Formats: sequence, structure tokens, C-alpha cells
Amino acid sequence: MKKRVLAALLVTAMTTAMLMGCGGSSDSQETGNDAEETTEGQGDGELQKITVCEPVRGILWAPVYVALEEGYFEEEGLDVEITTVQSDMPTAPVLADEAQFGLYGPEMICKFVAEGQDTQLIYTCTDTYPYSFFLGKNVDSIEDLKGTTVNGADSGSSPRAFVRSIINNAGLDADNDVTYANMDNSAVIAALESGEVSATYASPELRAQLIEAGYDVTVDIYDKEVHKELLGSETYEMYIVFGKKSYIDENPEITQSFVNACYKGAQYLENHEVSEIVDTLQGQFSEMENLEQIVTECKENSLWSADGVFSDSGVEAINNMAISSGLITEPIAKDDLVNETFAQKAAEEAE
Repeated sequence: MKKRVLAALLVTAMTTAMLMGCGGSSDSQETGNDAEETTEGQGDGELQKITVCEPVRGILWAPVYVALEEGYFEEEGLDVEITTVQSDMPTAPVLADEAQFGLYGPEMICKFVAEGQDTQLIYTCTDTYPYSFFLGKNVDSIEDLKGTTVNGADSGSSPRAFVRSIINNAGLDADNDVTYANMDNSAVIAALESGEVSATYASPELRAQLIEAGYDVTVDIYDKEVHKELLGSETYEMYIVFGKKSYIDENPEITQSFVNACYKGAQYLENHEVSEIVDTLQGQFSEMENLEQIVTECKENSLWSADGVFSDSGVEAINNMAISSGLITEPIAKDDLVNETFAQKAAEEAE
């Protein structure tokens, strides 16, 4: 049984800008109160309504989309709707009880936890850092980026943290030597060609387009040695699922059901052929012309996590990235940042 996402635009009072991107949207939204109101009826066969918010539709959150398309959420007693938040961070609807779970990067959650905000990581859709870095064709080295503009998404975002680390590692000052732009993927190649930007980070989707357009990968994070050298770890749980800690603590059964479905989605990705995965994800990425190429790349480079569990070295690398980006000043303890019990239980019950 497959179910299409009805993506809705969540309008909140917060105005902080989020990651670049575009996504489908509609005007419907479910609130935290709606979810609570249906809890009592769940035992009578009524599905528990759950809203998940995302900053952009991204292939690396595929375990969640597969769970939706393959009916795994329904199997777990959940009626899940995914909404794309285009004008805010996905943390805003979660903290406002307008959504139960969110899809995001882990560095900003580190910041929220450090500030005492009510957030917690519960699942990772990826095991390694997925971004690459490209220079414009007329730029010879990263050192030559001084005084130029670089596409680095939004301040505080995971892409920005990645770009800053590359700039700093090249001996430049990431705060003062470059200017940052926040561009949609569709605008990046034209901006590189015109010189509007001199370099860019690239998700798997954009990476494929840049290579096809004749650009060479400057920093290839898919290379395990480069990954470890740049990030200090062979793992980095990047595309994560988070929730409000108080909601997770008060609703462990719902949270477990949600994670169980995500785990099933991850196992589907692990055990099915590219053609089958493409068929399943087509409805979620109908405008992505090179979906098969990107799915192949994700599979071949083991980007998707098979179990959703966070590694110790990955969490350490996440902390280091958040510190280098200025989001936090000291590491967040893994137990404070991540609730591992749900992913671990999902894996144990599946054995």
C-alpha cells in the first residue's frame, strides 16, 4: 500500500531562515493537539495522526519517505503527513507542538540542546557525511576563494558548517575571507558559470548535475580517507529525525512505532535493487530527472543508514562541527543529544 505525501506549508511566528530548497506545499497541517486527541481512539483501530516537518524534500531522508510509500507507518498504527517548511526551520513547528517529529541536520539540534531547548535526536537516515565541494572552473584552489562568494546555504545549517570547515582547513578565515550565498540547487550551475559564486557545496542531487556539467569534485567526501581527515571520523549521522524531548518521554509507544517504520524503510533501501527503490520513491521525487543516478550513488557509497543508530565517533564529529561553526562552545554528551533506545529496539525486534 503506497501513500503519497501531502506536503503542507507550516506558517509559524518565528522568522529565522532555514536551509535553501524548494518543496511541494499545501495549506493543510496537523497540530500537536490533534495528535493528542486521537491517542485514545488508537486502540480501536484508529490511526494515530502524526505530522513530520522537513526543510526541503531530500533524497537522504529516504527511509522516512519509503516508510510512507510502502505503508510501514500504517502497519505501525500511524497516519503520517510530511510538510515542507519553506520559510522557517523545522524546529519551529516541533517546538510549537504543530508537528511531532522533524527532519533536519544534527548541528543545530546541538545548539538547541546546549541552550536548554526541548529537543532530542531519535533516528539517523544516513551514516556518513553526504556533501561534496566544487570550485568554479576558473578557480584553481580553495585558497583562491578569498574575497569571493561561496554557496553555503543558510547560517547555522549543516551545509554551512561543512563549507566553513573547508574554508578554515585551507588556511582562510571562514568568518571574514568569503561571503556566503544561499541558493536553490537549480540556480547553482548558472551562478558558477556567471561568476556570481566561485564555489559551492553539493548534495548528491546537485553533485550529479555538476559532474554532468563538467565540474570536477574538489573535496570528495565519498572518499573514506577524505571523510576521516576532514571530519575526524568515518561516520557522521547527518540526515536525522528529531522530536521534542518532552513529547518523546510522554509518548514512547508512538515514538517507537514511528522509528519502527523508519527502520523498515531503511531495511527496504538496504535489501532492494535500485530499480525497485526508484519506483517506490518516484512519487516523492517526481520532478527529479536523474533519480536513478542519485539512488545508485547513494547505494554504492552506503550513504543511507541500515539501522538508524548513532555511533560514538559520529556524535563526536557532529560536536566538533557544531563547535567549529560557532553553534556551541563545548561538546554535548551523547546521552543528552540522542535517545538511542528506539532505534536499538527497532533493530532488536526485527531480528
